[in-house]
Amino acid sequence: MRAPGKAARRIKVVDGRFQYRTIALSLSSIVLGLLVFAGITALYYALARAGGRGPDPALLLVILPPLLLNDLAIMVLVIVIGVYTTHRVAGPVYRIAADIDRALSGERGVRVNLRRHDSLAEFAEKVNQLIERFDDARDR
Repeated sequence: MRAPGKAARRIKVVDGRFQYRTIALSLSSIVLGLLVFAGITALYYALARAGGRGPDPALLLVILPPLLLNDLAIMVLVIVIGVYTTHRVAGPVYRIAADIDRALSGERGVRVNLRRHDSLAEFAEKVNQLIERFDDARDR
């Protein structure tokens, strides 16, 4: 793993496996909610039609398109927010791992420097303390 430069830090998908899995889980919950809603609605209309009463099925054709458009907009929003929020975790993990590799390869004075809004700042500080002790032990 190479130490990321400025160009690498602008990449939003740092750990695709983690980020895509997290986003897929969020999207799956939306799709599951949509399927449950569609199932309950279909059951309601089927029971109403079987009983000879109930709302006009044409009403479903009026209500369904805006609901589907709303779900599509929510899915796009989940993807955008998912990439942004998972990047705040995956980016620091990638950076910390790269700096640990640099220290293990013998480079002295390695410090983990995260961006101001990144997660795991306390963890990065502990890693910095560990690297300092590692450097001190190598000097002895």
